Amino acid sequence: MYYCNELNGLAVLSLYEGELLGKVDKLYFDKKLKRLMEVELIGENDTRFLLPTKNIYHIGKNAITVKNNQAVSLKVEENPLSVAPINSKAYSIKGTYLGVVKELTLNDKFLTEKFSLDNNSTLDINQLASSGKNTIIFYDELQHINLSKFTPKATPKTFKSKQTQTAQILPVQPLSTDAVPVEEKPANIQNADFLLGRVCTKDIFNFNNEILIKAHCLVNKKNLKEINRFGKLRELMLYTK
Repeated sequence: MYYCNELNGLAVLSLYEGELLGKVDKLYFDKKLKRLMEVELIGENDTRFLLPTKNIYHIGKNAITVKNNQAVSLKVEENPLSVAPINSKAYSIKGTYLGVVKELTLNDKFLTEKFSLDNNSTLDINQLASSGKNTIIFYDELQHINLSKFTPKATPKTFKSKQTQTAQILPVQPLSTDAVPVEEKPANIQNADFLLGRVCTKDIFNFNNEILIKAHCLVNKKNLKEINRFGKLRELMLYTK
């Protein structure tokens, strides 16, 4: 049986090389705190190493021994496992304050058995509900709840609404003699008699696609009156000679 506080600070010795690798500084458990997985060492020049518990040869009163220095590896990134919850506040799932965790008891296979609190009470590993960075939650006696039901729902994806596209305003191009004229309101021309006798160079139609004057025809008073009634005088001026 081991106690977490007894493991902290122990020297780690490599038997084959006869070398001091460092001293235990942190203890890492699995996410549910059920098993001690690794210990973190501080070596020379504050270099940090990780020692998996499966590589431990023996735990003595004053030191931990390993077979050789290949039992440890250089720590290059933060450990994703859970740190021993020493000094974490303990609560029940109903919100009752239980005390502060002061010790964890492990068996010979590094499995967690009990949590000891500062009020001299102990809690069994089977009572553990969940743990975080500074808080540990325990079930009340004979009341176990499936906490997986409390898993947050996935946040639905939100899609940005498409931005309203602004119509591009193109510059007005001057009307060429070959362009098809657009229908327009009747022109405010007081006297269009100057168009009489001119030759129309293209067919001109009204809004119902009925012909008002054919190409190569002379403008007379009759067709001029109809052309004016349908607002086609400007078009006639463009296409007469």
